[in-house]
Amino acid sequence: MSADPASARGPGQEESLSLAPYTDLLKFGFFNATTWMISLGTPLVLLAGQLGASSFEVGLAYAFIFLLLPVQILATSTLPRFGYKKQVMFGWASRGLFLLIPLYLAHLAPEEPERWMVRAIIASTFFFSFFRSLGSCGIMPLMYATLPEHIRGRYFSTDQAITGIAGIMTLLLCAALFKLLPIYDAFFWQYLYAFVGVFLTVFFLSRVPDPPKPKSTSLGTIVLETPKLCLQRSPFRQYLAFMIAAALMGPAFVPLKAYYLKVGVGLGAGTILLYTALQYCGAIIGTLFMRSRVDTWGAKPVFRIALVLNAAVSIYWFLLVSGHSVLLHFLPVAYTTFGLGASLWLTSHLKYLPRVCDEEKQALHVSVHSSVVGIIGGLAPIFWGFTVKLPGGQPGVREDTFSYYFLALLAMQLILFLYIPRLTSEHRERPSLYTTAGLLRPFRFVGQLVNLTPSGQGKSGRK
Repeated sequence: MSADPASARGPGQEESLSLAPYTDLLKFGFFNATTWMISLGTPLVLLAGQLGASSFEVGLAYAFIFLLLPVQILATSTLPRFGYKKQVMFGWASRGLFLLIPLYLAHLAPEEPERWMVRAIIASTFFFSFFRSLGSCGIMPLMYATLPEHIRGRYFSTDQAITGIAGIMTLLLCAALFKLLPIYDAFFWQYLYAFVGVFLTVFFLSRVPDPPKPKSTSLGTIVLETPKLCLQRSPFRQYLAFMIAAALMGPAFVPLKAYYLKVGVGLGAGTILLYTALQYCGAIIGTLFMRSRVDTWGAKPVFRIALVLNAAVSIYWFLLVSGHSVLLHFLPVAYTTFGLGASLWLTSHLKYLPRVCDEEKQALHVSVHSSVVGIIGGLAPIFWGFTVKLPGGQPGVREDTFSYYFLALLAMQLILFLYIPRLTSEHRERPSLYTTAGLLRPFRFVGQLVNLTPSGQGKSGRK
């Protein structure tokens, strides 16, 4: 499937495929990755654990990115007034201010952290995610309005590679800081690095040409259509239920495993970050391997491969948490396998979702699907974090209950595996969707799919 619909290549064709006019947009993506890798990723979990947060509080902080998706949808109503570029710049600059809170806490370096410090880190994550939602609604529409259709495939492939490099570089840098510096000094320099990343993302975005403002978005249409899409029997509703089932368990895994290794097992923060880097290497390998094969193999077989890999990871973690500490030596394999499985799951989802969406209302259908699944996914870390927490909000997890979580996760993966042949679709010829978010953030790609295409332009996301 060619990314260039033109049937002939003239003498100027090579120049028209160049990404040179869009290097500022690619630089924006690079430095954006350095910011969210710290502010919304494993370093956030590690800092919260260092300050004495319980598993419930860690799950709550991690969940805001999902729970604030309705804000992201409502924020589309202001895009016609401010335009894509100004709204993204406002959201990104505003969210960056709240990185000063963890930066200050790291500067304090408390030997005996107080409870207000945990509340402060949770509040900073909430407001960071809130203003991110205000700006994030404009990112994907801005890209689709800026990028010519015939280079989108090349651009998003390049952007994913750049994002992967930026993410792994950031993790390795953070791991090195933990090895070389006292822990709070390491956190201080990490968040300072993230804050500089905010400045650079806004700077490079300011150099991107501002596309025309979109037409008014009818939030009333979203309010009226959402219940119909979710309740009316259709392949869309069937696939929505399938992904909701996956969201009941999966999103809690990422923060809880890092929290458990830090607080429960006592692994060093640098070691955990190195393992996380291996996870992202697995995701990159999976994306590169499957990107061109999913069209040949089909989405359903790739879904099942992803579930088999993730089931193996669930069994591993069940045995580890149940007391088989010798398995700690195999953490690098477990992290890499999880990243590989997560990337295959995302690749399948981006291939399958357009098949159950109405062509003329694809943007609305994708938005509804992603927001519903995202909100359920946001509740999962809170629920499971509360379920496994120690009495009195003490740091740590109840290992017996935590092991049951992995058994429940394994059971859900088996149910999904057996159900896949029952999935039905209407538009098998549809191409995959594009996204820049999923390569390094398992499950968080829904935050961009919510606003994948401008309202009313259901075909703009197609190759």
